[in-house]
Amino acid sequence: MSASTARYQNLTDETLRKADLQAVLRKIDPRFRLTSVETLGGRARALNVSMADAGGKRLVLLTHSHGDRQLNPHIARDEYRLLRILREAGLPVPRVLYLCETHEPHFLVTAFVDGSAECGCARTGSCAGALASILKDIHALDLGALDLAFLPRAGDRILRERWPLTDDQRRIRAAMGPAASRIQVNAPALLHGDFWPGNLLWRKGELAAIIDWEDAMIGDPLADLGKSRLEILWALGWHAMREYSARYLELNPQLDADPLPYWDLWGAFRLSHFASFAPHQSAIPRMAAQYKAFVDDAIRRLDAFQK
Repeated sequence: MSASTARYQNLTDETLRKADLQAVLRKIDPRFRLTSVETLGGRARALNVSMADAGGKRLVLLTHSHGDRQLNPHIARDEYRLLRILREAGLPVPRVLYLCETHEPHFLVTAFVDGSAECGCARTGSCAGALASILKDIHALDLGALDLAFLPRAGDRILRERWPLTDDQRRIRAAMGPAASRIQVNAPALLHGDFWPGNLLWRKGELAAIIDWEDAMIGDPLADLGKSRLEILWALGWHAMREYSARYLELNPQLDADPLPYWDLWGAFRLSHFASFAPHQSAIPRMAAQYKAFVDDAIRRLDAFQK
């Protein structure tokens, strides 16, 4: 369901030529021999390798869409740097093994994390609480102790975009514009940028890894919360979304939560193309109804906030 899935539909296997990959694998470990490549979904490919003296192994190749590379030509390098920093800081993220900048598009290789996106509690309230706790841990990282100056900033770019907008985006931007100067921004934090259940891997009931960091940025923690609220609404429903939100704010009493409707709209603007990443066609009408209700409610609450 993640927005990232739709961005990679035009990537071709030209990026996965066996000779190129074999050369990269030898740089990681001279014993590695590529046996096969599998699509894991979106931008991820599994590289199955063999070693004469140690059996088989799985690695993951991550690339980035043309649009993302246009916005940030160094996106592969930035994600590589970020994953190294986060792993050293103790966050459960995949271990990066190699950054390839001699091939177009650039890509990185990480260790394979054995886990499932199904946390085992998706139909109970405990899942919403677990998600809130994980997001809180991301936002609690000490920016002063981490070298993250290379990450983009979440700000008012939406209000300045000139590309063709959808009707939903025009409506959202019209609502956000008058409020922008009145929003009190919370202290900045590291934002995942695409936080939803599908980007969490679980193993035996424990969190194994937080994946897909290509949208990471620095900004108000409510930006991550607002966007993820909509993603969790689609994945788990209204009750889970509300419980997730309440638990996150309970864990972060230092935040001024009044501007949350503004960041809800910020997230909805970025996810207006949801039909392109719906899990299946039959889900689109439900997602559309939830999207409209979410946006309507955020605009109503933002109007009340301004009064």
